[in-house]
Amino acid sequence: MIDEQTLQEIVRRIVAAAQPSRVILFGSYGRGDADAGSDLDLMVIKPEVSDPYSEMIRLHEAVGPIGPGMDVLVYSEAEYQRRSQVPGTVLYWARKEGRALYGAAS
Repeated sequence: MIDEQTLQEIVRRIVAAAQPSRVILFGSYGRGDADAGSDLDLMVIKPEVSDPYSEMIRLHEAVGPIGPGMDVLVYSEAEYQRRSQVPGTVLYWARKEGRALYGAAS
């Protein structure tokens, strides 16, 4: 399991690399029911995103080999606002059950 200090270091590296408006922890860690086999799910919201896939790769590289397996999803602020209202989407569950690590969750 990942500790709070490691989690904060991951967020610090993401913020330094991406200057996001928010970083949201979601999935099992966000709900508080993570176990030893859980990976880390992070959603990074930026004012503008031209190439989300490239940005995900770049942020993985910025974080480096720290902590457990990690998924980083990147969305623009406009897309987050629009799609987080749609039940069943990953953005919806991140907004509903996630924990804001940087900025505001909703």
